[in-house]
Amino acid sequence: MKIKAMITIALLISATLMAAKVSPGINNDQFREGKYIHLDHMEIALIKTDAKISIEYHLSPFAQAYIFLFGSKHLEPKIKEIFSNFENVEVQKIGMTSASIYVKGISRLSDGYYLHESRKLDISPDVLTIIYPEGVRRNTEHAKATPNTVLYVT
Repeated sequence: MKIKAMITIALLISATLMAAKVSPGINNDQFREGKYIHLDHMEIALIKTDAKISIEYHLSPFAQAYIFLFGSKHLEPKIKEIFSNFENVEVQKIGMTSASIYVKGISRLSDGYYLHESRKLDISPDVLTIIYPEGVRRNTEHAKATPNTVLYVT
């Protein structure tokens, strides 16, 4: 029984890979940086010293098949790898095309200001949106790091 299941899984993955090779709509170059994940949009909402991060992504055909068979929980190490330069990263929710992350201590309080020092992102999103506490949004295309930010404590 176990051998039949493994053969079935191997056939499904092979069929997915073959379909990806002949499909004109898939550009495999976009997966080079993240290997099997491409970040479309990242949104970082700054909340005092913490941040709530939402990412939208798409996966390579092989990764889609793998996640379909084994579940999106297997993406958690890759999501954490994207934020390897951040401390206290907690993945709250993972789906096939999006994830929610909470980061504690992304900024620090100093002399009445919240200071966020730039941190490198391991995978560059197409669009990075920073949401400041007062609701102002700042978009950056193909950002390789978060921007330095100084926020006055109100």
